[in-house]
Amino acid sequence: MPSPKPVSVSVFRTGSIVLAALMVTGCATVPHASTDTPVAMSDLAASQSLIGDARGQWPAQEWWTDFNDPQLNTLMSEAFAHAPDIKAARARLEKAQSYYDQVRAVLSPTATLNVQTSETKSSINMGSPNALNFGGTSFNPKDLLPHGYWNLTRMTVDANYDLDVWGKSHAALQGSLGLEHAAQIEAQAARDTVALSIARAYVELDRLYKMRDSIALIKKGADIRVQLMQARADHELETADAVLRVKDDQTHLVEQLAQVDGAIRTQGFLIAALAGEGPDRGAQLQRPQLADIGPGALPADLPANLIGRRPDVVAARLRIEAQGENIRYTRADFYPNLNLTAYVGQQALSKGGFNELFATGSSIGSIGPAISLPIFNGGRLRAAYRGAEADYDSAVATYDQTLTTALEQVADAANTTQSTAAQLAAAQIRADDAEKAYELTKARFGRGIGTEIDVLIAHSQWVLLQNDLTTLKAQAFDDRLSLIAALGGGYQPASTVASK
Repeated sequence: MPSPKPVSVSVFRTGSIVLAALMVTGCATVPHASTDTPVAMSDLAASQSLIGDARGQWPAQEWWTDFNDPQLNTLMSEAFAHAPDIKAARARLEKAQSYYDQVRAVLSPTATLNVQTSETKSSINMGSPNALNFGGTSFNPKDLLPHGYWNLTRMTVDANYDLDVWGKSHAALQGSLGLEHAAQIEAQAARDTVALSIARAYVELDRLYKMRDSIALIKKGADIRVQLMQARADHELETADAVLRVKDDQTHLVEQLAQVDGAIRTQGFLIAALAGEGPDRGAQLQRPQLADIGPGALPADLPANLIGRRPDVVAARLRIEAQGENIRYTRADFYPNLNLTAYVGQQALSKGGFNELFATGSSIGSIGPAISLPIFNGGRLRAAYRGAEADYDSAVATYDQTLTTALEQVADAANTTQSTAAQLAAAQIRADDAEKAYELTKARFGRGIGTEIDVLIAHSQWVLLQNDLTTLKAQAFDDRLSLIAALGGGYQPASTVASK
């Protein structure tokens, strides 16, 4: 009986056969690549609309602390811990991370323990002759075959390793890593979105409180005016209908105060919900104490650095890169897939028990390459490849739209900031003039010139203009928030995930 060949020789010869098959069979034809190119920042004219200022700064990571309001800072901390939108973003990030770990595991060899046992009966009528003559002795070969049911037991460790000759697994790994990076950036963007929503609602709460102050001052003047008109009517110096008119003004102001009080409570409930808290938290909110930080300015390195500062733009770019890796992944399907497989273990056929499984001569094993050649799958593979290219083009279109929207938002925020600043300056002049007029009217009344009603009218005019000024200041706060959002919020490029 010839001696068995060494394993290394057998593997070498098998590998030679595989390589020969590769050369003879060839691969399915890969379609010609045809994908779109992302728009470049230089192709989008913005230098005249987005003029940077040496005083302009990119938003800090915790930009809301610039408003110097401890209650606002506490709300942000609560939101980051409890807001559902942030929890959902974290879940998406964890899913992307788990997908990356799954893909990375494909690059490692796999090994499994398999144990099988069964009662097996084989047919003895499988081509064996009924009689043979050997050395003058006649016998029936079927007598040498196992009759009836025998216990067939097999225990092996099976191993497989994808050699990834064409880089398919590596492309999948890089693509999943890009998606993980995008998910992390989007989680940071979700944090900023919640922060901006709370800040806007908080600014509105501040405006409502200041509006209430103005209405309360006007109401105080209206109360005095009603008293004066009633006193004059009692002396028949005013008509009854004039008294009714001023009383109607007084009642209308009471109605306005009730409306503002309700709006303040509703705004508190909204802020609590945005922070992931119940309505009782909203009822506990105190009056905001926002510091006036002035209008924002565009950074000097805008628009060049906008691509790296906007989290949505960065994430969209990463998704393009991930889809590029998906094209590489799909292209690899056109080439032969080469795996290294092996198993080693024990196998035995016996009348009962496992005694024979570990007996001498029961060992089994195999090692060698396994190849899968795409021969008649060209239509399916080409369709999948075109689908991957379509996904890439879709990611490019999303990136282009995201970038143009980002530029539009920055331009809008800068324009609104400038417009509000001009309106605020004019409103301040009007309010200052109204205050001077009020002081002059009071002085005239003190000298016996004019009436107290004149003083009340001048005071009401001044308070109304102060209310307009308050509304514009709230708009300036909102403009600052819009500019912060347009410039990428608290996203910091250095905080992205390091390459794994």
